[in-house]
Amino acid sequence: MKKILITGVAGFIGYHLHNKLIRKGHSVIGVDNFDHPCGAPIQCVKGDILNRSLMDELIAGCDIVYHLAAQIHVDRSYVERQLTFDVNVEGTKIILELCTKHNSKVVFPSSVEVYGTSQEESMSEEHRIHPQNPYAESKWEAEKLCAHFSGRYGTNVSVLRNFNTYGPFQNNGQYGSVIPIFVRRISDGLPPIITGDGKQTRDFMYIDDTLKGYELMTLYDTCDPVNIGTGTDVSINELARKILSIMNSDLSLEYTDPRPNEIMKIRGNISKAKKLGFYPTTTLRDGLKKYISWYDKIHQINQRTND
Repeated sequence: MKKILITGVAGFIGYHLHNKLIRKGHSVIGVDNFDHPCGAPIQCVKGDILNRSLMDELIAGCDIVYHLAAQIHVDRSYVERQLTFDVNVEGTKIILELCTKHNSKVVFPSSVEVYGTSQEESMSEEHRIHPQNPYAESKWEAEKLCAHFSGRYGTNVSVLRNFNTYGPFQNNGQYGSVIPIFVRRISDGLPPIITGDGKQTRDFMYIDDTLKGYELMTLYDTCDPVNIGTGTDVSINELARKILSIMNSDLSLEYTDPRPNEIMKIRGNISKAKKLGFYPTTTLRDGLKKYISWYDKIHQINQRTND
């Protein structure tokens, strides 16, 4: 049994990771400032990773720290650039300093966004780094901090580059993610709205597979980044049509202006992760069915509660 701290535990991935680790018998502490919670019920310490004294107290005695706390939304990073860098860069620096002090293992989820638009058929870890938005820039700066602490102080830190994860309790509001937003709109009888021409592609991974990658990184002893994705991509147009089909909807797609500096192609090369034992097993269609089934149940419960 390990003593584990999860920062950002009230977020979508943090919530699911917390529950899985508890089921496996670990002693898990969670901390979150509830700036952007996923809405799932969870008990944790309410606090901010920028509060050094609090984090010092929480990290002391921990074997592993999953550092998930971050400002994760690209659109918000343009509006609140300073907040994004304060949380994602300065917050990571504090976590690394304290984990070095207490000799705790750090698992740091970076993002596929650091690559920018793919210049190859699929993105390996050797793909060029070309952040195209403030969020991606902040994650790249945080990665460099991880490498610095690993090289200079021997901090035991592993970096994974997370591709697009989806699943139950993912946010579907203003700063939500595309799959939950599409499902919510279609469920409400509204068409999915697509930015740009919809030809941009993403590598979508169901939450169960993502968690396999996170746990695997605790066994990885170097700071060299590892891609955690599926190795396949789908256009946003095709994604929307798949969801419409599963939900038996005949709504049409609607389009709006493209985002600034939109990344047009994301597809992971996960050969390195496979060598470490990572094999995603949930197909996109099966994952979408699971998510839509969950959403329908929650939506019905909420309707009965409101009635």
